Amino acid sequence: MNGLGRRAELARPSNIALMCDDAADEFVTDALGQFPTTSGVLLVTDDPGFLSDLPDQTRMDFSQAGLDEVPIKLAEVSEHIQAAVGTTRAVAVIIVDMRWGTGTVSATANFERWGGLCDRIAEDAQVSIISVYARSLMIEDQLLAAVRGHSHFLAPSGLYDNPFWLPPAYQTGATISQQIGFVLGRLVPDYENTLSQDDGEASGANPQWITVPRRLRPRVGTDEIWKIRCFGRLRIYLSDGSQIKWDIPGSAPTKTKTLFAYLLQRGEKGAPTDLLAELLWFDEPDETKKRKRLHHAITMLRKTLGGAGYVRRNGSYYTLVPPEGTWIDIATFEQVCNRAKVLAKADKFEDAVTLLDAADRLYSGELFEDLPAAYFENDMENWVVPKRTWFKDMALKVLRDKAAILRKRGQFRDALASCQRALQMDPVCEIAHAEAMRIFHAQNRAEAIVRQYRQFLGAMHAMELEPETETLKKLKSELLKSSS
Repeated sequence: MNGLGRRAELARPSNIALMCDDAADEFVTDALGQFPTTSGVLLVTDDPGFLSDLPDQTRMDFSQAGLDEVPIKLAEVSEHIQAAVGTTRAVAVIIVDMRWGTGTVSATANFERWGGLCDRIAEDAQVSIISVYARSLMIEDQLLAAVRGHSHFLAPSGLYDNPFWLPPAYQTGATISQQIGFVLGRLVPDYENTLSQDDGEASGANPQWITVPRRLRPRVGTDEIWKIRCFGRLRIYLSDGSQIKWDIPGSAPTKTKTLFAYLLQRGEKGAPTDLLAELLWFDEPDETKKRKRLHHAITMLRKTLGGAGYVRRNGSYYTLVPPEGTWIDIATFEQVCNRAKVLAKADKFEDAVTLLDAADRLYSGELFEDLPAAYFENDMENWVVPKRTWFKDMALKVLRDKAAILRKRGQFRDALASCQRALQMDPVCEIAHAEAMRIFHAQNRAEAIVRQYRQFLGAMHAMELEPETETLKKLKSELLKSSS
């Protein structure tokens, strides 16, 4: 058998991924039937119907496993699962319902580390661990993390080696050349013993070369990785779950945070010193003082982040350099929203609602909510408000889209709750008022349609605004006419 199609042994403890369209479909049960025995199963899930027919099973919910913690501490998750294995008789396999990822705002970052965690559980507990992924609920970054993180894939046709996986010994102690040699050896058996030699200093000759191969492997506990939350209060979570503290001695926390946020949104292009100085000290006429203060602020930001390498200087430019694999909520938010639209168009409404809920959890407040307006509402550049408005509009559409799906399914109470949440965020949100009126029409509540329209007019009046269109008035008339 060749490398890509190579069947694997079923008996030895393994770190296995099982990918399917629906976590409850026959594909899953048929795939699990490949195991010699399914007795002694530990199921980690919150769904009572998930694999409920498997014999001799013990169930553990996400809370007991620590998979609903914010932030999730995967080392503790491993301890909880292995403790359950130790107290449960004859566990032959652990099966984890990976839909826990839809309940955490930073699933992509956690999925990056999940494969390495499974390696350790399989080795320490000497049982196979199968991670069941519902493909329809995954965005591309999560799918890529799953592909990298597991040594085997399970399907109804059998168990297969993953040629892109690296064992734990190659994740932490091996050079890039050794990692590449191992991967090539799995793809082409002839290469197994010929390309594993270390190239010494030559392997680090090109800095751009170093970062790419490391993405072949899953994240492990020793890797530093940031989880950056831009919605609401700006904060950075470290790998151990702690937050970076902005108020270190000698710093001006608000300026430090603003400097970080500005460099973050500038990305790889960075920002020149004169622009940064003007951003933070726009009311200081002395250019020399501005530059000195900026150099101090850069020093404080580096100390805050834990290393000089996180803020790189190139001539007159400064660039933020987060750890590789850093997760940012705004990127996942957009991907999840787009994935939900695809599912809704395919009439997969339950899955679409699941992802819309995930998007709603991600949007924990307006973009950079705690940055003073003076740093972006000035003559230099308004670098926050347009993005803030765009993301808020997306968040409102998430709630409207969820309400529309629930209305069509007859879940009127939940649909109205979604509209009300949108109106708490923005009392004059026209699309939320319109959807609420449609829900009342579906309930044959003509008086509620009129009341909702009046609520919209009252909110506009309270904010001293005039309706820009006749859209809602026309909708009200059409709904009332069809109700009579």
